[in-house]
Amino acid sequence: MLELDKKAFGRKLNAIRREQQISSERLSELCDVNAVFIRQIENATRLPSLPVFVRICNSLRVSPGFFLADSLKWDEEDKITALDQKLRELSPRQFSAVMGTITTLIDKLSDET
Repeated sequence: MLELDKKAFGRKLNAIRREQQISSERLSELCDVNAVFIRQIENATRLPSLPVFVRICNSLRVSPGFFLADSLKWDEEDKITALDQKLRELSPRQFSAVMGTITTLIDKLSDET
């Protein structure tokens, strides 16, 4: 059975919190937990409960997949995010061509079912 990667979770929490310039004290207020608990999560000595995990995600405005990607064997959300990034880098003409190809492919696959 796979376990949640506490170290990766803690590193990501610390990085996103600092990136957003939110102190551990402020995050603890937003999540209705003790600041020591936030630091314990960041130091990989504790994990949040599911309700606290949801409050962390909501407070930092990040998807659960951001934190769980290192523990999941397959993370569809990360693949969608990567595809979204690639699509945003296309010129309007390239984007139109890709969308036409995708639409044709989806229509073809739908016909097969």
